[in-house]
Amino acid sequence: MKIGIVYNSFKKETKNFNDKLANWLKNKGCKVVQLQHSCSKNPNVDFIISLGGDGTILRTSRMIAKYSIPILGVNLGTLGFLTDCDTKTVYEQLENILKNGIFCEQRMMLSVELRTEKKLIKTTALNDCVIRSVYNGRLASIDAFLNGKFLCNYKGDGIVIATPTGSTAYSLAINGPIVYPTLSLIIINPISSHKLSHRPVIIPADNTIEFDCAKEAKQSELVVCTDGQANYILKKGHKVKIKMYQNPAKFIKHIPYFETLKNKLNWGV
Repeated sequence: MKIGIVYNSFKKETKNFNDKLANWLKNKGCKVVQLQHSCSKNPNVDFIISLGGDGTILRTSRMIAKYSIPILGVNLGTLGFLTDCDTKTVYEQLENILKNGIFCEQRMMLSVELRTEKKLIKTTALNDCVIRSVYNGRLASIDAFLNGKFLCNYKGDGIVIATPTGSTAYSLAINGPIVYPTLSLIIINPISSHKLSHRPVIIPADNTIEFDCAKEAKQSELVVCTDGQANYILKKGHKVKIKMYQNPAKFIKHIPYFETLKNKLNWGV
């Protein structure tokens, strides 16, 4: 097998474990490719091992979004909700993969498109896309459009547009629903809404949603943030377009989802 490895290079212990794991794989007859957090071309590997926490997996999923390469997450961070093993159990997981092949589940991603002052941005998100005021603590007035038709105006701290995978991230923190991660749907969840009638809404994944700064809004721009990692400035008069991405993310999973909820979020305990 040809296996790619992505690791959090800012942590010395992660770099050390990367070297150890790479040698172990080579001794098993595998070819190992060290990948950075950008891929200008298809790395053509059977799967990718992500060493770090959830942040590393989020970056990895966006990096290889157009290639749909399966990811095995190894937790070297704190919570590691998206990971499926740690430094002790990863060898057993890999032995199983080398013997029985790859079994993975698909997770929908978001396609996010907006125009900044300099260029047209086309990116993706595994968890969510957050739209908020560029001025921290300032009320945001955001118009929402569904398939080209005006939907409503949101006033508050912003909006979280989440995937089922992202339902247990920021959206959950603002009282959004827990959604089984292999479903295809989009969650629209207002942040600290000034309207009591605005509650989380779930729509089918085949819809396109657009948001822009309301015409009557005092602020002139918004911030669009993907997966809590990449930020873009959306000028007044421009829209951000969000829909289901054409390719799903693929995760090598062996632990049942509800076991993960119990063990890492204390769900139902």
